Amino acid sequence: MINFLNSVPLYPGWLFLFFFGLFFIKLTKYRKLGKVILILFSIPVLFIVASTIFGIWLMETNPGVFPGGEAYTPGQVD
Repeated sequence: MINFLNSVPLYPGWLFLFFFGLFFIKLTKYRKLGKVILILFSIPVLFIVASTIFGIWLMETNPGVFPGGEAYTPGQVD
């Protein structure tokens, strides 16, 4: 819970970059700059989402239940 609360002040900064890119696309003649800002903004967000999904996938697959995993000892008879 503490780690989540420490990161809350960072959220307005990310939203500022997003709206800054939209501002450049919609209201100025520098549309390419707005697109670049949005792309650069989306890379860390996509990395966070992908790493979260990958982390959940790693937690769900248990290597101890497969042959050759930590629970497997050759020659042991049950």
